[in-house]
Amino acid sequence: MVIPMYERGLPCRAGGAYREVMKRHNGVVAELGQARRERRCAVGRTDAMRRALKRRRKVGELVSPYPNLYAPPEYWKDLDRCQRSLHVARGLSRLHPDWVFSGLTAADAYGFDHSWGLHDGVVYVADRSGDGIVDRRRIFDRLGNTAGSRSRHGGDAAEYGIRRLYMPSITAVRVDGVPVTAAARTLIDCALCIPFRYALPIFDSAARKGVDMRSVKESCKGMHTDRAPIESLLGCVDANSENGGESLVRASLIADGFAVPELQVEICDPSYPARRYRVDFLWRLYDGRMIVLEYDGMAKYEKPSMTRGRTAKQVLREQNDRDRALRAAGVTTILHCTYEDVAFSNGLFMMLRDAGVPRIRVE
Repeated sequence: MVIPMYERGLPCRAGGAYREVMKRHNGVVAELGQARRERRCAVGRTDAMRRALKRRRKVGELVSPYPNLYAPPEYWKDLDRCQRSLHVARGLSRLHPDWVFSGLTAADAYGFDHSWGLHDGVVYVADRSGDGIVDRRRIFDRLGNTAGSRSRHGGDAAEYGIRRLYMPSITAVRVDGVPVTAAARTLIDCALCIPFRYALPIFDSAARKGVDMRSVKESCKGMHTDRAPIESLLGCVDANSENGGESLVRASLIADGFAVPELQVEICDPSYPARRYRVDFLWRLYDGRMIVLEYDGMAKYEKPSMTRGRTAKQVLREQNDRDRALRAAGVTTILHCTYEDVAFSNGLFMMLRDAGVPRIRVE
């Protein structure tokens, strides 16, 4: 019988260099299996397990995003940033059962839409002695400078940190396996920590999921902090926004002073009235013009659930047919924008300005 190298403790050759492969450790195998089923990082609960996990990290069999939290490299690589944040939070919850997660980490657990670029290797924890301060400008600057670059969490595990948000009274609920702050409090913390254009998608998503915005307003009472960011978001939240990308577009045009459009308006095809097209954004101007803006995320061309087996060429052809029908229905201008137009350039601003979308506020 051939004995696998990891059971013999022999070195193996990988990437042109020799590295030691650890003997099979039943405790490690069991913990990794349970961690995968519970969608969390593996943890060392005893000194022996901690030593065994550290040895495997040292030889590259595991990665460690936070002290005493581990995951297999390939498994970790396949997780997106939101999933990684939750894996870290669930692992930390095993080590610190009294911790309650807040802010963006809690938003992950609730499944509120947001830009993955907000994740910077930080897990938010509610704390009665925390400082509650997050540099919103730092977040905005970092998001604006990540165009075309890979996150530092794109491949190997990078070190995560803990940011403690001050909360004099902490009420915990368990959501998706994570103890988190109530939905209303989570939205308040996101409003205070995240710039408007990136926080509005979180608020819109929460509204779509049935969170009563009146509870957010009620939860603000008695808070000794600037409520302006919260009130701005509450004044703009709209559950009719279908996804985070569309919310980001709307937040950007609001921030740039453009008139707020109608959302998800149905327009009939004149040549076939039974066929209706729903447009993302529509402006009806006093001079009779109708301007449509469509948000075209890359998933529209690449994600199987959205392409339904069609090629990108077929999707583009259908889009052109749709645009012709909209023009026949009286739409005078049709604009298409991408995430890059919104997040990484002034492309959206320029196309709206050039199309004659009115600005109701000019800074």
